[in-house]
Amino acid sequence: MTDAEPDLIYVFIPESIGPIDRGDKYEDPIIDELERLRLGEVSGAGCSLGDVREDGTRLIESCGIDVDTDDVDAARAALRGLHPKLGCPEGTQLHYSASSNRLQDEYRESGWSLEQTRTMLHPGFGI
Repeated sequence: MTDAEPDLIYVFIPESIGPIDRGDKYEDPIIDELERLRLGEVSGAGCSLGDVREDGTRLIESCGIDVDTDDVDAARAALRGLHPKLGCPEGTQLHYSASSNRLQDEYRESGWSLEQTRTMLHPGFGI
């Protein structure tokens, strides 16, 4: 990575998976792939909880992984190749910006749909 501020790719995964399992299933393989290709690093991760249920508990609805990269296009391509191998569910998205446009790639049964307009913002950074 260079001295310039890296770009962020937010990996949105609509899966009910806790932090330890998320790390084993997604984060560790992403870290390994990014390091192997020298495309960046995982800089954070988290889970989004659903509404409070009658018993007061909240289930995990989705998780997200932050990837810092100096080459958004190459990192997106690597992540698109990796995620289906990891068993990501349909609806998995890669959120990024290009020329000030908020975009996403989304995984579907038929494959990846690329460069869609994105309305969802990063849950922590609002970007």
